[in-house]
Amino acid sequence: MSAENVKEKSMNLLSSSNYHNKQAYWQSLIGLSCLVLLALGFVASRALISIATVVIFLNAFWPANIAAVWQRFRSNMFGTWALLYLAIYLISFFWSDNKESWLQVIQLKIPFLLLPLGICSVPLEKPGFRKIFYISTVVISAATVLVSIGIFLSDWQQFVSNYKLSIPLPTTSSGDHIRFGLWLSFLVLLGFYFWHFEPGFKTNKWLKLIVWGSIALFIIYIHILSAKTGLLVLYIILVGCGYYYFSQRVNRVVAWTLPLILGALAVTAAYKLAPTFKTKIDYVILEVKHVQEGERLNYNLSDQGRLITYDIALGKMKTNGVLGTGAGDILDVMSEGYDEKYPEVPQELRFVPINQYLLEVFAFGWILGLVPLVLMSFTLFFDRQHKGQFFIGLGALILIVSMMVEAMLQVQVGIFVYLFLSMWLLSFKWQQLPALNKQ
Repeated sequence: MSAENVKEKSMNLLSSSNYHNKQAYWQSLIGLSCLVLLALGFVASRALISIATVVIFLNAFWPANIAAVWQRFRSNMFGTWALLYLAIYLISFFWSDNKESWLQVIQLKIPFLLLPLGICSVPLEKPGFRKIFYISTVVISAATVLVSIGIFLSDWQQFVSNYKLSIPLPTTSSGDHIRFGLWLSFLVLLGFYFWHFEPGFKTNKWLKLIVWGSIALFIIYIHILSAKTGLLVLYIILVGCGYYYFSQRVNRVVAWTLPLILGALAVTAAYKLAPTFKTKIDYVILEVKHVQEGERLNYNLSDQGRLITYDIALGKMKTNGVLGTGAGDILDVMSEGYDEKYPEVPQELRFVPINQYLLEVFAFGWILGLVPLVLMSFTLFFDRQHKGQFFIGLGALILIVSMMVEAMLQVQVGIFVYLFLSMWLLSFKWQQLPALNKQ
């Protein structure tokens, strides 16, 4: 499809004559509006995330278009595995002693029912919708980044000093700098995807500016923010995209070697030029030395606090039984472990296992815990027919890595980011559904 056709279709999204019925018209516009509100809610208001999640779910049930929504939903098993994941939490009621805590966890997990189906109400198989969705999200995120940079520059020396105390730079309204770093890294990946595969992005000067301007801005800011998860996934993306570029020009060995060398040079340059990045790296080196010297794990050091949760969880798993603790008793059993092995850790610094895969095994045993999450994680990889599958697989990989270093599905913002980004990746495959593209 030519850039001119894409532009014309994008301009006509508001014309009801371009839809096969009135319900499709309203469903499409309401769904797209909800996607933009979800992106805005991520940076501005968790309440907005909740409201938009409910609305986009209800938007899936316009009677005349249920077949189209269902076709998008069943084009991949991700939504089904998400329901299975939620079902495991529900049935753990029967072996959770703390019913009040169980109910709180279930309320947190409801988006696994709502978001996958709700996002399927948006016709993202159409280039105009994909373009508006991407540009809106980039603009919202870039505005948040610029505000954060402005705050940083207002007193940069103090903020650099704060990093030594693990006090991050102000980011979103929720202050979740870890998820914000992941979010921006994902947008860097999407920038490369849109540049390669979306019509019009290589020819329109404004679209080129949006793509490459956002990629540059987000890469620079991620180094200023220096959230370890964001940095880790960013370099996975850069090395992966570097390989994709070079593999079309040189042999595979060279294609892997060049991005790794360039990545090492980039890390060295960032260490020299970005004081927050240097402070974070020095902090990590200090923690590594502390562990190597065999000293007792110190909960005041962030990564050692993570290791403490692993130590407690692995010890408790030996006595948890085949079905684990149940969703309601995760924190209670962990607290017992803290009392037994690390009683000096205050209550406000006692956490669940800071690794989503380990947490699921801890809560539900090896089979019930791992199977739904692994199926959700890996279902994004299997579609070799799609022209952009390499980038989709790379996106799936960074979500897996994120869950290996964080318990991101135990907080509202983490669940939202995981489902939102996963469904965004899946939506690129809707272009392969003939029945939808005839409409």
